[in-house]
Amino acid sequence: MAMRQAAARLGILEAHPLKPYTTFKIGGPARYFASIESAEDLAEGLEFARSRRLPVFILGGGSNVLVNDPGLDALVIHPARQGVRIVREDSETVSLRIEAGEPWDALVEHAVQHNWWGIENLSHIPGQAGAALVQNIGAYGQQISEVFEQADVVELSTGRAKVLTKEDCAFGYRRSIFNTTRKDAYLISNITLRLRKKACPNLAYPDVRRWFEGAGNPTPSIQDIREAIISIRDSKFPFPREERGGNAGSFFKNIVLSDEEYRALERRFRENFTPAELARLRELRGKFDTADGIKIPAAFLMQICGLKGRRIGNVEVNEAQPLILLNRGGATAAEVMLLAMQIRQTIFAKTGIGIALEPELLGFTQSEREKYLALE
Repeated sequence: MAMRQAAARLGILEAHPLKPYTTFKIGGPARYFASIESAEDLAEGLEFARSRRLPVFILGGGSNVLVNDPGLDALVIHPARQGVRIVREDSETVSLRIEAGEPWDALVEHAVQHNWWGIENLSHIPGQAGAALVQNIGAYGQQISEVFEQADVVELSTGRAKVLTKEDCAFGYRRSIFNTTRKDAYLISNITLRLRKKACPNLAYPDVRRWFEGAGNPTPSIQDIREAIISIRDSKFPFPREERGGNAGSFFKNIVLSDEEYRALERRFRENFTPAELARLRELRGKFDTADGIKIPAAFLMQICGLKGRRIGNVEVNEAQPLILLNRGGATAAEVMLLAMQIRQTIFAKTGIGIALEPELLGFTQSEREKYLALE
């Protein structure tokens, strides 16, 4: 009786549609669904799941997921608490505690309005602030890990609260413990970011540099940079809106290679591509510096393999930025994965590179994963 009353108070919903909670607008329902606002809500949700022996999945802004067509046999918990507050401030920096449910771009806008530097190049990225931490979001020369201080989390298996530092999170390119070694282990309650008050424009990224060179503006304000990033992103990465076609953001990760792997890629280019395309590869090698290795844009491989505009059913490779797969209306998860499989197999056959998917696949069986992710 007590559990039924708690579930009713929490508002746990059965067979609840997940499409409205994802930017792709694809997928079936959750067996159970709950929006949570507090630690008490979470504790009751976890007890509800334990009593029914159900897995728990945390769904934030839904911008980096693909839900399978049959849906998800789990309790899906949606962090709903929003808010931003100053927890520490001095003459040079300000530390903000951001609730996990806060829309990421609203946070960036808030920081820009207050002239706080460090995340302005991350403008116009969909999703929630808590979820942004999971894949260490990055764009146009900035990553969230560069300004991150700590995260308050709850361990789902025990219900215990913890504080995780930057070192605890083990950030890398599109990587953290939240999507690797401790995947699905925590709910992120809030994050703390430390931003700078002194102007420090990051204009190194080629698209951003060209924008301001063309505008004749060598010393842009923080608002100038945000507006430029929004314009650049909109020309390449359609912000997921119903009228423009849903998407999950970048569907494929860029490639980071060792020196040996890069030499092998050059050999495949000499065999399968033109001298001009090989020259372009060599140009790109030194264009995107990363401590992890040699970064090669997956979009470049998709372009030279003739994959722009490729379509299966109602899913299409975006012409302007091929990393984006667009739901043109009524698309299914099966269509998305068939197109992704075709793309990956084509690139692998010509380059020997197996590009990785960026969104998390939810509700897919092991056999489905093996089928869709096979390279040969």
